[in-house]
Order: sequence, then structure tokens, then C-alpha cells
Amino acid sequence: MSSDTTAGPLVGPARTRLYLAARSIDAVGSGLWMPISLFFFVQAQRLPVDQVGAALTVGAVFGLVAGPFGGTLVDRWGPGPVVLASNVVRAVGFLLYPQVGAVWQVALIAAANSAGDRIFWTANTPLLAQLAGERKLLGTLGTMSVVRIAGLGIGAGLAGLVGRSTAGLHALAWANGVSFALAAALVCAVLRVPAPDRAAPDDGTGRDGGTSGGPARTWRTVLRDRPYLLLCLIQVQFTLAASSLTVALPLVAVRTLHGPLWLAGASVLVGNIVLMVAVKRAIAYSRRTSRLRALTAAAGLFAVTFLLMAPAQLAGRALVVPLVLLVSVLGVTAEALFGSVMSAAAYEAAPEGLKGRYNALFQTAYGTSGALAPAVFTALLAVGNPVLWLALVASSALTVPVLRVAADRLPGAGLTQAPRSEST
Repeated sequence: MSSDTTAGPLVGPARTRLYLAARSIDAVGSGLWMPISLFFFVQAQRLPVDQVGAALTVGAVFGLVAGPFGGTLVDRWGPGPVVLASNVVRAVGFLLYPQVGAVWQVALIAAANSAGDRIFWTANTPLLAQLAGERKLLGTLGTMSVVRIAGLGIGAGLAGLVGRSTAGLHALAWANGVSFALAAALVCAVLRVPAPDRAAPDDGTGRDGGTSGGPARTWRTVLRDRPYLLLCLIQVQFTLAASSLTVALPLVAVRTLHGPLWLAGASVLVGNIVLMVAVKRAIAYSRRTSRLRALTAAAGLFAVTFLLMAPAQLAGRALVVPLVLLVSVLGVTAEALFGSVMSAAAYEAAPEGLKGRYNALFQTAYGTSGALAPAVFTALLAVGNPVLWLALVASSALTVPVLRVAADRLPGAGLTQAPRSEST
């Protein structure tokens, strides 16, 4: 079996644009939610902040199991139906959030939304490669990042205007659910023609990407690939750092530094504007130099960013707004340097026939850091603001030597040389 995503009936610029439109719509909804993800349950649902953080993490961890399952489905049936299912699951989940009245319900719906999120990101890069072709994958990933960031920024800005009351917070959750429903409708339009050649289900005879022994055997092959596991560890470190900008920073800005309520949404809005501008420039930088240099620069910039936040409580109240916005700008610049580059490197490093499973493992690493973020950040913040940010400094600094090892052991990821020329 092969999951070759470089060609097929879905290839075409019109379908790529339609899919990017779907992503922009759900991004607006997600942008509405990002600044209030913790704040919603504390302010609107009147639940304890420490229990909410733990519940979101528990739910997200349980949702992680959907990633490997989604990877198997991508290798068997193609990425399109998996993306569609993910949008439907998240639409239902967010429409139910305003009904939550207990911490266990937070964990339950968070698990469903996490599952939908994980299977989406497992299938997204293979679907983009199927729509645009592998040679244009990095550029298309960059374009999708710009489109998605623009949507997130618009949503975050609206959240700052609307999310000032319980009714407004409920409206934001419902709007996010509707955005996923609309995205699902557009994905249906992308897939309305005959599907790409589907791979036959694995019967254990060795036709599954050149492996034998059925799905369990193929997953063992993936999990034994230690260099690829190292790449996944780097992704955990990077995404945990990036998560702090949307999970910890808004909370710290309002509750710890006593900044104005609008600063939570403004930090995400300003960051997304900068990120939208920086993504293409970051990709161009990785082409001029190498992926390794771009990723090393990202780790260093994250470390500097978090060092600025460690003594933030010593700053006067007049400095809270400019400090938070500066940290957001520096952090998203680091995010631009690693985001698309890591996704393309992970996809290219995976062998044909197992790209779905390999990408599932990579995206599970992404999801792991996202799942851990609420509980880790709130626990560290309970000890003290400096502890939170210095822990992130240490994690970012440790990323650099791990990158060097991965570059030597995983040549397929192309970390030590600039990506091949491609039309964007």
C-alpha cells in the first residue's frame, strides 16, 4: 500500500484555495477562543482556575490517543475524510461548552475536542501535499500559516470586544463551533469529486508501505525510529514554548501583572499580526541558510523572550502593556522560525506508505505539549511567576544541543541544508 500524496485527482490550485478558505474560517473561530480558553471556565462558568487547568490537561491527554488512530486512517483511506471528521467533532464540542457546569464535563468535552484537533493535524500536512504537490509543500504550509494567523488575529480581536460578559463568552464558544461546521462544509466541497486512489486496507501481507505483519507491525516500525523520535522531542519543546504565548501570557498579563482585561486578547492579536508578516520571511531565511540555523535561532529567541518575563512583577504598572506586547512580538517571531520548517522536515523524513502514521506521531508530540501546557503553566505559576518563565528558558536552551544531534542522525529531514527550490 502507498499513501503517495504527491499527485492524484485532488491536485489543483482551485482546490488548494478552497481548502485554505476552510482553514481561514475555522481560524477565526479558534482565534475567538484562544485568549479565553482558561478565562471562559473561570469567569463564565465559575469554576476554580486550578481545577480547570488540570481538567483541560486531562481531557487533552485522553484526546491524544486519536492521533495514532488518525494516522492509520490517513495511510488507509487518505487524509481528506479524516480532516472532514475532525471538523465535525470540534463543531459539536465547542457548541456544548456553554452547557458545562462541572469540572468533569470540562475534561470530557476537552477530550473530544483534543481528539478532533489531533486527527486534523495528523491529516493536514498529507492533504496539503496531496492538493499542492510535495515540491510546493513548504510554501503551501507557509501560505496556510499566513491565512490561519490572519483568521486567528481577527478572532482574537473580536474576543477582546465581545468577551466582557458571561453572554459574550458563551457567544464566542458558539461562534467557534459554527466556524468548524462551516469549515467542514468547504472540505466537503474539496472532496466532492472522486477521491484519490485509496490504499487497500493492510492485510498483513507486506503491501503496507513495504512493511509486513499488519498495523501493529507498522506502528512498531515507526516507534523504533529513534532519530524521528528525537525530532518529535524537539517539537514538544518548541510547541510548549509557543503555547505559553496563548495560554500563560494572557493569564499572567491580567491576573498576575494586573494589566487591563483587553490586554489578554490584544497580546494574541498583536502577536498574530507579526506572525503573519514573519512566516514567509522565516521560510525565506531557512532557504538562504539552513533549516538547522532557523530552528536554532528560534530556540535562542524563545529563551530571550522568556527571560524578559521572569522579573515582570518588578516592572511598574505603566510598563505592563508594552512589556507584554513586546514579549508577544518576540515570541511569535521565534514561532515563525520553527513552525512550517518543522512540519515540512517531519513530513519529508517519513517514508512513503507510512507518512500518515509518522505524521501522527509528530502531531501527537505537538498535542502532548498542548495537553500539558495548561496544567504545567498553572502549576508553575502557582509557585511564582519567575519559576514559570525560567523553566521555559531552560527548556528552550536545551533544544539547541538536541537539534544538533537530530541533524546528524536524521538526514532525510534536511536540517543541515537549505530546502530544495520550489515554486510557491
